[in-house]
Amino acid sequence: RTMAGALETGGELDIASLLQPRQGYLSKLGGGQEKGTKWNRRWFVLRDNVLMYFNSPKDFTSFRDKPSGVVLLEECNVRTRDDRSTTTQRPFTFVISHMNGESVVLAADSENEMLEWMQAIRTSRMCVTDPDALTMSEARRRETAEAELDSAAARRAAADAELASIERDLEAVQLEHHKMELEKEKAEKELKELMARFKLRKSLLHWRHRKLTLSFRALITIVFRDRILAAQGAKASADLTAAMMKDEMDVAVAARQKAEAAKRKSEEMLSKELALKKELETDSRECEKLFSHEAGKQLAAEEEQARLKGEGADKITLDSKEKEEVLALAMQLAQFKAESEVLQQQLKRKTGSTAQTHHGSTASLGSS
Repeated sequence: RTMAGALETGGELDIASLLQPRQGYLSKLGGGQEKGTKWNRRWFVLRDNVLMYFNSPKDFTSFRDKPSGVVLLEECNVRTRDDRSTTTQRPFTFVISHMNGESVVLAADSENEMLEWMQAIRTSRMCVTDPDALTMSEARRRETAEAELDSAAARRAAADAELASIERDLEAVQLEHHKMELEKEKAEKELKELMARFKLRKSLLHWRHRKLTLSFRALITIVFRDRILAAQGAKASADLTAAMMKDEMDVAVAARQKAEAAKRKSEEMLSKELALKKELETDSRECEKLFSHEAGKQLAAEEEQARLKGEGADKITLDSKEKEEVLALAMQLAQFKAESEVLQQQLKRKTGSTAQTHHGSTASLGSS
């Protein structure tokens, strides 16, 4: 049965059929309020207590699709609209209004379609909030809806009263906070004044202390002037004595360094002298050996010459070869004598230079 037939006969509606998801075209007044001027044709889908609309049926394939808009049907009122007093006159218009003043204006293509949509919205809203609405008549459902609206209005009034109480408490808290802020500002101002006084008192005490210190120093200077002058003179004399002692100390340190250098030099010269002495002893031993060897040769040559003379060798006539040998031996003998004289002179010079060096080092060490 249709909604119109049910309303004309006054029979009961098929509530189960109305609880099925309903969808179809409706015109929506733009702006979301009753004062809009432009009508937009949209595809509406009703499910439970939610009325969704899309731009076209192609945009709706399942309930998971994102709609262009949503109208919640909880605590709403559905009524027809009289367009004779408005500039946007359109037949078959109804309004879904909420307690907060928001409203949605819709228009169907026929009166039967408008009544079916209105009844479906009322039934869907009632079935979500009250499962017993399936067995209620239309009049009973309207009474229940009006009672629920009155209850919602009472709850809202209670909430408004509670909100007003909270606002009063908030105002009291704000007032108390304002008083505390004033007290805080006053305390901060007093604290700043106390700090300024403290700084001033501290600066005065510092000035007094400095003045007393200077006065005390001047008094001490006047009373103990002679002692101060004597102490200053003694200090100057002590400084002069210390400077003289420092100069003497520097001279002594320099002399000590010079003596140490001379001592090191003497030790080096002594070590060199010992080395030269050892070398001279070695040379003298070698020279003595050489002298003894040469003396032995000379003695042997003289003995040979005496033997030859004794045997009448001076009367013997020598040939040229033998004469050359005798001359060579005589030349070697003369060369050996010359070398021995040179070695004796070198030995004497070395001995004399060593003695002079040792005497000079001993004299310099004694002067130091």
